[in-house]
Amino acid sequence: MFKNYCIIFDMDGVLADTGPIHFESWVKMAKEIGFNFTKQFFEETFGQTTSMITRKLVGSAADKISVERWGQIKEQYYREMIKDKLEPLPGVKNLIQDLKLKGFKLAIGSSGPPENVELLLNTLNIKKCFDIIITAADVNKGKPSPDVFLIMSKKLNLRPEHCLIIEDAPVGIEAAKRANMKCIALTTTHGQEDLKDAELIVKDLTEIHINDILLLFEILHK
Repeated sequence: MFKNYCIIFDMDGVLADTGPIHFESWVKMAKEIGFNFTKQFFEETFGQTTSMITRKLVGSAADKISVERWGQIKEQYYREMIKDKLEPLPGVKNLIQDLKLKGFKLAIGSSGPPENVELLLNTLNIKKCFDIIITAADVNKGKPSPDVFLIMSKKLNLRPEHCLIIEDAPVGIEAAKRANMKCIALTTTHGQEDLKDAELIVKDLTEIHINDILLLFEILHK
């Protein structure tokens, strides 16, 4: 019915609450290379790619190869820590099922590496639900650049205004705005004030109904 519309899900903080484990793995890696990784820095950079965060952490003096290697170490720590702890956030599976029944295209637009995305989607047994999956490996510029979302709409041959993003981080909301796409924000990792640029802010996916999405697309009118 709505095959010309797409709902794009961010992964961390939207499908599962992975933030605490990401923070732990960052702290562990940073300590090993002599840097202090604070909670404030984590909140400011959450949603960006691993290489972007690592570069901001260590500064411009470090060479690119070292930055990439440290980022890979961090992500390996994350996968080791998270593998037995992954659970879907409330409402995830029901919303995905409802959207599929209505004919919406479904996509993943994540700043995470493909290994992390694969682990989460397979563990939650929802990978088959998505028409397209875009990760950090598919873009040159991570969020807040709109690349991840624009690549997706182009591959699906959909107009950007027919795509809606579900995000939890300010950088993701900014990327959605720059892509000319509507955005629903979850308060999983940030407060409402940080997410104020989204069209709709909710606690979790149990609060999102099909009619909310139709209203945002202006398919349904109040």
